[in-house]
Amino acid sequence: MDYLTDITPKPVIARRIRRFAAFVIDFNILGAIGLVIGFFFGDPHEDKEGIGYSLSGLPALAWMFLSFLLIVVKEGTTGQTLGKKALKIEVVKADLSPISISHSIVRHLFDIIDFFLLIGIFVSLLNKYKQRIGDLVAKTYVVKKA
Repeated sequence: MDYLTDITPKPVIARRIRRFAAFVIDFNILGAIGLVIGFFFGDPHEDKEGIGYSLSGLPALAWMFLSFLLIVVKEGTTGQTLGKKALKIEVVKADLSPISISHSIVRHLFDIIDFFLLIGIFVSLLNKYKQRIGDLVAKTYVVKKA
């Protein structure tokens, strides 16, 4: 054992603000993709609230498929979404090894509870490793990229 080369740095848990900023980046990328698909294939609508596009059928399915690829598959194969990559954070398993697509699926099954009901934000405030519910269930951590 070589004590000089076998030093493994301790991972640093990513700050909540970085995690939130990564979410905002990913959310905006998915929104832009939805807007482009809506512009070409959606049903335009206009009301007193503004203008927009409705996606249904094949265009909606295409947007969901691209969302799955960009979030779940990208994160499951590299540990990072585009937002996480931009902010130099990554998702790892409890033993600090890379996650798999199944870990990413489990993490994102709880997105509705974590983000839209805001329960995950409160859970992450109350635990030492800043894990949201999806992270707790999948046994994953978001850390600074080494």
